[in-house]
Amino acid sequence: MQPPQKKTLLQRWKDSIGGWPLLGKIVAWVVLAILAFAAVMCCLWHLTSEPGKYVASIAATSLTIVGGVGAVAYLVIKYQERQQAGRDEERAKREECREEDRLVNTKMQDAVDQLGSDRASTRIAGVYALTDVADTYGGGYRQRVVDILCGYLRSDRETYPLGADGKPATDQPRSGDADKAVESTIIAVMRNHLLKERKDDNREIRVQQIVRDDQLWCDCAFDLHGVAFHEGVNFMESTFECYTNLCGSVFKGYVNFCKANFNIVDFREATFKGYANFSGAAFKSHANFDRAVFDDFANFCGAAFKSFAHFFGAVFRCRAKFLDIRGMAFTLKKCKFNGKFRGTDVYEWGPIEIPEDNDGLPEGAVWVDFPEKDDKDDGATPIDR
Repeated sequence: MQPPQKKTLLQRWKDSIGGWPLLGKIVAWVVLAILAFAAVMCCLWHLTSEPGKYVASIAATSLTIVGGVGAVAYLVIKYQERQQAGRDEERAKREECREEDRLVNTKMQDAVDQLGSDRASTRIAGVYALTDVADTYGGGYRQRVVDILCGYLRSDRETYPLGADGKPATDQPRSGDADKAVESTIIAVMRNHLLKERKDDNREIRVQQIVRDDQLWCDCAFDLHGVAFHEGVNFMESTFECYTNLCGSVFKGYVNFCKANFNIVDFREATFKGYANFSGAAFKSHANFDRAVFDDFANFCGAAFKSFAHFFGAVFRCRAKFLDIRGMAFTLKKCKFNGKFRGTDVYEWGPIEIPEDNDGLPEGAVWVDFPEKDDKDDGATPIDR
């Protein structure tokens, strides 16, 4: 480590007067100016052959010299004052930001604590408190709030029902019924912040935006992998501009992504136990439905796949519509379709080519005779994936 460099006499002088108030600096300069004026007058007096004859001229010259130096000194002093004011302002802004961060972090922690409450009403209040933080402070807080809400949905929210004694009946199967109201609130809040204004070719509004542009969550990433959705999920006309991860999620009710816009979305191994509506949805980049399971009705009518759409090994126990599909690459290879619908019009393919030698299915797809649903496990039946 190098020893600190010694300051020059000028630097020490500048440091010593740097903290003086402006009035003190001006008074100091006036004193120095008087002394300088006297010194200049003395020098010019001795340098002039007839000083008495040129007193007025010597005085004027001295004043000009001293005044010019004084003007420069004044400008330097004002520049220093502005620099110091700027530093003070920056310091105040940094302190204000730190104070705001402390305030926001406190609010977020309080809201997270509410999410951990045993009372559904308190958890709902926590959802709205977090949303208020994102709406008020924006910026990176939006993604933080989205991450917290997604993390809550990914948590194990199933509980035992209460018995006659008011205690959890551990001999009964667990369910997510007690958290349905909170889940519905989170989904509704998310959709409100994902409705980005869209206009049709005639410049008429087709999707009405609810929040301000700086309050939208469209550019946030949504990590919802493995979530068990117990309520219906409505993201109709929502816009997801970032990565949306729904890999392995289970939708126990209906799911509505009608006319939604996706960038990159992952539905690998997701299970749709209710009506899955993707009609008119637009997939800007990769859409992955590999090994997804559809139990009720899968509607992809009018969906637009601008890049690759993967349905490798997906299972369709139910009716499915693929009418007017648009896209670069759409494959249903190794997809499994319910054999009991063979020879019917339950599956509608639209523009998808059906080879003559594949028993009425797209290339690579197969018929499978699925066992009947078992009510004991909510209709779930083991599938060889």
